[in-house]
Amino acid sequence: MRDLVNVMWKEIAEFLGNQRSLRVFGVAVLIMGVLPTLTGRTTAVGDVAALRMAIEALYVLFAAAIVVANTAPDLVLHERVGRTLEYLIATRLPDSAIFGGKVLVSAAVGYVAALVAIALQLVANAVLAGHGFSWLYLALPEGRILALGLTADLALYLAVVGTFVALRVGDQRGAYLVTILSLGVVIAPFLLGWVHIALTTAWFAHAAEVFGAVALLLGGLGVLLFRREMLVLYLQE
Repeated sequence: MRDLVNVMWKEIAEFLGNQRSLRVFGVAVLIMGVLPTLTGRTTAVGDVAALRMAIEALYVLFAAAIVVANTAPDLVLHERVGRTLEYLIATRLPDSAIFGGKVLVSAAVGYVAALVAIALQLVANAVLAGHGFSWLYLALPEGRILALGLTADLALYLAVVGTFVALRVGDQRGAYLVTILSLGVVIAPFLLGWVHIALTTAWFAHAAEVFGAVALLLGGLGVLLFRREMLVLYLQE
C-alpha cells in the first residue's frame, strides 16, 4: 500500500507540473460546465424530462472522458519522452504499484473534472441562464447515478485503457484517439440493440453496477498483465 501511495503522489506531482494537462482539464470543465446552460431550458414532463436530464448529465461524462483520455496516456508518455520510465521500472516498486498508481490518479483526475463541471453547471444555470438555483439532474436519483456513479466507472475504464495504450502508441494524439475510440466497446451493445435504454432509476442503477464491475475487472486484468519485462520490450521498439 505504501508503494502505491508513493507512486500516486509522484503521478499527482507530474500532473500538476504538466501545463498541457492542466489546460485540457480547465478547458474541458469550462466547456462542459457552461455549454448545457446555453441550449436553453424548456418545461417538460415524463419521458421527455428524463431524456433532457440524461442529456444534461452526459456533459459531465464528456468532461471526465476528455480529461482521462488525455491524462492516462500523458502520465506514461511524459516519462517515455523524458526517459524516466526506465528508472521507474528499475526500482523495487512492484508492478501493481506502478500500474495502479497511474490508473488511480488518471481516474481520480477525471472524476474531479466531472465534479467541477457539475459545480459550474449549477452556477452557470443560476447566473448565466437566469433560471435561479436548482439542482438540475442531481435532484433526481437517475441523474445522481448517471453523473456520479457511471462517471466513476467511465473514468476507471478509460484510465486502464489509456495507460495500456500509451505503452504501445508513442504519440499523445494517437494515444488519445485510441483511448476515446475504446468507448465504442461500451456503446456498441446499445447501438446494436443488444441492450435497450430505459430512463428509470432501476435501469441506471443496474447499468452502473454492471459497468462498474466491468471496469474493476478490467483494472484487475490490467494489474495481472502489466509486467515490467514486457514494458522494457515496448520501450525498445
